[in-house]
Amino acid sequence: MPGPFHPHGSRREPGRLIEERSASWKQLAELLSKAENRRGLRRLSRQEIRTLGALYRRTAADVAQLRAVAPPLPGGPADRAAAYLNDLLIRGHAILYRPTTYQWTDLLRFYRFDFPMLLRRHRGYPLTVLAIFLAVTLFSFLATLHDEGFARFCSLTPAVIEQIRTGTPWWEQLREEGSRGAATIIQQNMRVGLLSFGMSVFPIVGTIRILLPSALMFGSLQALILRYEMGTALWSFMIGHLVLEFVAIFIAGGAGLMIGRSIVAPGDRTRRDALIEDGRIAIQLLAGSLPLFLLAGLVEAYLSPLSIPAGYKMILSLGTVAGLLAYLLQSPFRRPGLLQSQRETP
Repeated sequence: MPGPFHPHGSRREPGRLIEERSASWKQLAELLSKAENRRGLRRLSRQEIRTLGALYRRTAADVAQLRAVAPPLPGGPADRAAAYLNDLLIRGHAILYRPTTYQWTDLLRFYRFDFPMLLRRHRGYPLTVLAIFLAVTLFSFLATLHDEGFARFCSLTPAVIEQIRTGTPWWEQLREEGSRGAATIIQQNMRVGLLSFGMSVFPIVGTIRILLPSALMFGSLQALILRYEMGTALWSFMIGHLVLEFVAIFIAGGAGLMIGRSIVAPGDRTRRDALIEDGRIAIQLLAGSLPLFLLAGLVEAYLSPLSIPAGYKMILSLGTVAGLLAYLLQSPFRRPGLLQSQRETP
């Protein structure tokens, strides 16, 4: 009767099995040694984790084959090999199936390194949201330049329009609101970000729906400040926090768009697999955008309203933009972090 272990049905002798498989066992031992510290699988690359899983399963079959070929002699080669492999399997089980624990250093590593890398890798989604926003903004800008009355359609109140006509810096009231104003701004910013994430799950349609009011208002506002030559004063106030705020909104909207695409067009994956895989990435993108909303609110409440010359304020504001770009475009060459460990868990 053919044996169950050899591909052609014949059982291999213990010595031959040990000779053929010893290199794989050595590789498994090396990977286990590399992963046996507090970081566990986070020490390994994606390919190494896949190799570890495959070697672990194959080694379990090797142990069964060694035991089934013949009753091993105590202290013999097969007995020693089986004991060695059992030890590898115990070590492998402890690494592959132990609960994953995270520390503050993992969180810091995510925001310091992993989030910028993740955003660059999936930049197409936030850029799609940006393109939608710019298209609506451009339409609103041109329509308001052609007919100033279009500004009211874009939710700009008559009071705001009059303040722009007279050159009144309405934003200076933020100086008096202090921390209360900062809390309100941060809350509003995060609300917009979460709505962008939630609505973008309905691809394109939901994204347009949530961005439409802000994009119409922004485009119309730019047309009015251009017409009444208020651009320098207003942009010296806005640029520091506005770039941070918009980038965060585009990232949050892009994260929602990723989930929506996995539902509508999962590709060669099942919808369930696509939703699980893309959902993990989307949640990380959303989490990465939240500190940007916080920072934008603080800048808008404390830095933007400073009573200093517009030129100095513009320099400070451009500094925040430069810092954001340096953070998002930092070099990807580094040690693996939390992002990689989450993505590569077998």
